[in-house]
Amino acid sequence: MRIQHSKPSINEEDINAVVSNLRSGNIASGKEVKLFEQEVSKYVGVLGGVAVNSGTNAVNLALKALDIKEGDEIIIPSYLCASVLSAVNYTGAKTVFADIESDGYNIDPESAAEKITKNTKAIIVPHMFGTPVNLNSFLELDVPIIEDCAQAIGAKYQGEKVGGFGTLSIYSFYATKVIATGQGGMVLTTSKKLLEKLKDLTKYDGRENYSISYNNSLTNFQAAMGRSQLKKLNFFIKMRREIAGIYNKVFKEMGQVLPKTQDNIFFRYVVEVDNLDKYIEEMDKEGVDCARPVFKPLHQYFNMKNKDFPNTERAYNRAISIPIYPSMKDNEIEQVCEAIRKIWGKS
Repeated sequence: MRIQHSKPSINEEDINAVVSNLRSGNIASGKEVKLFEQEVSKYVGVLGGVAVNSGTNAVNLALKALDIKEGDEIIIPSYLCASVLSAVNYTGAKTVFADIESDGYNIDPESAAEKITKNTKAIIVPHMFGTPVNLNSFLELDVPIIEDCAQAIGAKYQGEKVGGFGTLSIYSFYATKVIATGQGGMVLTTSKKLLEKLKDLTKYDGRENYSISYNNSLTNFQAAMGRSQLKKLNFFIKMRREIAGIYNKVFKEMGQVLPKTQDNIFFRYVVEVDNLDKYIEEMDKEGVDCARPVFKPLHQYFNMKNKDFPNTERAYNRAISIPIYPSMKDNEIEQVCEAIRKIWGKS
């Protein structure tokens, strides 16, 4: 039996929610989308938000709401999905890369602070793999913060859900994210002014005067699935943490350094090893798909010096992501554990 690295957790409730919407005939962006926006906003604890068709477009919309334009600078970590870089490039702004922390995978506040100039208009702060960033360090920088919660919806920082600390926050509901709509995303904010701007940027008809807007709407049947998934989010997080706890016990027996556990919702279960490719290959032989959690550091696309991003390089060369998702069955979890005992036991 082969264990996939990532897999959506979909049940009959999700399927019935989508089918019900399809049968209604109201499949474009409408009532279901509005309800999804309201329910996610309430769950996170913010004023409101706007749903869009991808996490990438959620980032782009957040930047547009801040009036980001050519000549502005946006700081992001190099250890990140390239879609965020693309979203910044859509605006014409310059991307400035920061390193990640030495003991994890989140953007390092000191590295980000060093990159701030008079042209810096925002810092995108991803809560990588479900582990909250040290937000206080960023909120002290006097630069608008966009929380990237694509991998961390439901995670908490100092007892409050992430997503409500920054000026804006973005979410992804891609097929294998914490909750899924197939494709999709959302921008949330605590600012009434920014919420109005977000809505205006996505309103493409019924205007007195023309201005550029973006037709990035989520569909009602996607929103219906999202609403169904949102009801199970706390259960999903509970299951992820339980599976991580099982892995922790096995890895501890093998002498492996464990991931950070405090407030981690374990979107990914990531450990570090020497000879990363060998571990991925050996796990594959045992029927377990593992992967580098980030395909390629962003600074490498531009031939920037690796020595300027030592922690990003460390993570890229050492981090391996082990399958973890709520729909894993007990026998699948045990197969992963047996593979870990076999492969890590050799080292």
